[in-house]
Amino acid sequence: MGRPGMNEICYICGKPCSKEENNYHRACSKKMFGTPVPPSIPFSINDLKKLATQFISQKTSMTGVQKKLSLSINRESKENKLTFVGLWGDYILKPQVEHYRQLPENEFLTMCLADLYQIRTVPHALLPLASGELAYITKRIDRSNSNKVHMEDMAQLLQKMTEDKYRASVEQIGKIILKHCENRVLDALHFYELVS
Repeated sequence: MGRPGMNEICYICGKPCSKEENNYHRACSKKMFGTPVPPSIPFSINDLKKLATQFISQKTSMTGVQKKLSLSINRESKENKLTFVGLWGDYILKPQVEHYRQLPENEFLTMCLADLYQIRTVPHALLPLASGELAYITKRIDRSNSNKVHMEDMAQLLQKMTEDKYRASVEQIGKIILKHCENRVLDALHFYELVS
């Protein structure tokens, strides 16, 4: 048997799977989506562009550098489909971007590599759109039973605007950890292990 190609891996864990599994291990899908078969996204890439424009004009889009949409699984329907819900979804969807080819696949690979090196990540996957392109989807960890869970990222602690959030040094982040963490030494050591 040859080395598995992109069509023969699980789009959740990144490990090999059989063609019959259709790119998703049942256990992985159950863990990510609560169902043995992942939900579908009944929208094409062009539909997503229109929806994103609509959400931005209604000020219900999510902040950040990359375009993204908030979704939830429609549990009231018999069909296993994701639906757009403004800001209060259970998942974040990042579709393909014209200027950066295969960005969702790149983000998925990066997160799988982080998992491989035992760096904690949010649950993540690739899902095909109705038009066939893959989109990156991640489970939200800043929500619990429709309640917001307070979280801060390094950009906030460094008092950086969204557009400047990637303009910081490892040294600056280390100093913030030493300043704000309760377990300063342990957290600084963990951070050092991650970046060295």
